[in-house]
Amino acid sequence: MLFTDPPVLGSIVLFSSILFAVMGIGGAIVYVPLFYWLGMDLMVAIPVALMLNIVTAGSASVTYLRKGMVDIHTAFPFILASVAGAPVGAYLTDLTPDNVILGMFSIVLLIAGILMIYLKNDDTCDREIDIDPKVRLLLGLGTGLVIGIAAGLLGIGGGTFIVPLLIALGYGIKRATATSALIIVFTSASGLLAHLSNSQLDMTSMVYMAVAALIGSQLGSHIMYIEIDYLRTMSERYFTKVFGIFIIIIALLLQYSTHLQ
Repeated sequence: MLFTDPPVLGSIVLFSSILFAVMGIGGAIVYVPLFYWLGMDLMVAIPVALMLNIVTAGSASVTYLRKGMVDIHTAFPFILASVAGAPVGAYLTDLTPDNVILGMFSIVLLIAGILMIYLKNDDTCDREIDIDPKVRLLLGLGTGLVIGIAAGLLGIGGGTFIVPLLIALGYGIKRATATSALIIVFTSASGLLAHLSNSQLDMTSMVYMAVAALIGSQLGSHIMYIEIDYLRTMSERYFTKVFGIFIIIIALLLQYSTHLQ
């Protein structure tokens, strides 16, 4: 089985994490169904995906923080609420059958894919925008709580929802991506801690994947600042749409596979 070969799995994670870092997502939204199809138990795939979220988003966040691209004021309420919500989601995982979780995951993938297709990749705003503090707080707490519960239940970091939301508020793609990456680190960490007691993880595979995610996320986060106009245009205008179509296909396949069980 492919999953039993750590170098192959590490290679998959390496290339995936480059793409996920560019988009400001941890990648768990793809890792969970991918690992499940490779033969990993769902209750193991979820914490593994969350671990990779932490490495990918955390490594990319270091670059974004150094470049001053993270809006800390907006990120904080998201982080606060999502960290509180993740253990709730992890508790619900133990009470929910695998096929129900996979069905829910396919719906989340479908919504995320549509958002990615219609994501406006305008990067005219690279500075913090002026948002009413009360709106910022309520939006962050409300959305963060939902994302935190989803992180614990499904093993996702929520970047595919946070980025479009921030862009809708007026952020440029770079600042939205950078801010999302920081939020994902804390959301995923809370979800992972809640799952660790119920998981039996293969440490060799974990090391391969963690190193691959670290390298890939650093490469991806630097691609965000590439100066070659052609590559930058391709990355900012077309890739998210292609990726959106890709995860919609995954959603349909996942929904099909749940009906076969």
